[in-house]
Amino acid sequence: MTAATITTPTLPTKHIKVALLVCGIPIPTVLEPYGDYTVIFRNLMLLGLDRLKKEGKIDSAATLELTGFDAREGVYPELIQDFDLVLISGSASDAYDNIPWINQLVEYVRTTTADPSCPKFAGICFGHQIIGRAFNAPVSKNPKGWELGWTQTELTKEGQEFWGGEVMTIQELHQDIVHTVPEGFSLLATNGHTANQSMISNNKKIVTLQGHPELTAGIMLEYIKARTASGIFSKELSEASIKVNEKPVDSERTAARILEFALA
Repeated sequence: MTAATITTPTLPTKHIKVALLVCGIPIPTVLEPYGDYTVIFRNLMLLGLDRLKKEGKIDSAATLELTGFDAREGVYPELIQDFDLVLISGSASDAYDNIPWINQLVEYVRTTTADPSCPKFAGICFGHQIIGRAFNAPVSKNPKGWELGWTQTELTKEGQEFWGGEVMTIQELHQDIVHTVPEGFSLLATNGHTANQSMISNNKKIVTLQGHPELTAGIMLEYIKARTASGIFSKELSEASIKVNEKPVDSERTAARILEFALA
């Protein structure tokens, strides 16, 4: 009798290409030691790639390339199909502002994602709000004020399936919110401060996060200090945020799931 041959599934070897639509620049005390958003998001995505390798979901030889495009200057990828994922960064601007570059970005999201051949999209904070606006959800300031620093969000049933676990911890830095879940999307995460913390399109082409998986504790601390000094954050809010700033967050897991989503 001939012994049966057991075949081990071949893991995908992939050069992952990410387009980052850059919508702002970090404050000086973040920019100098940590780099611009292209550097910060590249570091995040590399953490996610490493996790996928450890989980055995991608070949150990897989690589990642992230290229930044300045949306504020109207710069976008010439051929979007060259990329596996389009990320939209955070910004100090308001997603609901009626100004040319933001209006152009909203229209870009709306028209590009309507093409079945486009890559997956992921929006982070401002990017989450831009996507909400592109699909006709109201976006404005939260009457509850700023959500700042280490934050725990509750995952919906679909959110648990997508992100993993029952909760997600993440750094937050926002006072604007997407007030509803737009038609064609499902809610993935929520909490008592911000109802729409994360959402996914029903066609599984777009995912968003209100929080900032790219912000480390060190980066977050610089924002807290700078905006407290300028009077944007109250002393009470600042002290409460600093107190929990070193608590662990789910950035690595979040980045891995975004990449896994992009490659699915």
